[in-house]
Amino acid sequence: MAIISCPSCSEQISDKAKQCPHCDVSMSQDVQDKVQSSSKVERIKKIQSIQFQTMLALLLSIGGFIFYYFEIESFVTADDLQMQQWIGMGTIIAGLVWYLINRVRISYLIKKYKK
Repeated sequence: MAIISCPSCSEQISDKAKQCPHCDVSMSQDVQDKVQSSSKVERIKKIQSIQFQTMLALLLSIGGFIFYYFEIESFVTADDLQMQQWIGMGTIIAGLVWYLINRVRISYLIKKYKK
């Protein structure tokens, strides 16, 4: 048994209900199929959004790596070079943490919807 939103009033109801207790709309098989189909589409969109964020996190890490390891000629003093390395390392760490958080979010969503 799952909780779904009523297509008429958007209140939470059981997927086994024959009729919405809030607005008395009949829950025929066609309506239930549409609700399940739309929930699958929403789930796929949510996972794709997180996958896009994962790609951005990896690009951020790669950009930080490039910034860290390649000396920029405008940074000629040791202090400037050290600042460049700190910024690069911070960007690498931020990107990797963001990547790991997104992977956990995707794993959670996949486990949640398999039940």
